[in-house]
Amino acid sequence: MELLITAIVIGLVIYGLERNRVRQANQPNAHLAGSTDIVDRDTERISCELLFRDPTVRP
Repeated sequence: MELLITAIVIGLVIYGLERNRVRQANQPNAHLAGSTDIVDRDTERISCELLFRDPTVRP
């Protein structure tokens, strides 16, 4: 009996998630809000740190 209830709950969760995903994908503005042409400052900082790192010094 416990296995049956667990299977029903898991099935309902999967059904709900799938229904929500399909409903959101059908909207005309399903993409994320905001711009994507921003500069990633973390990659710039890391590349500058690696560029100016002294290769002869071992940590």
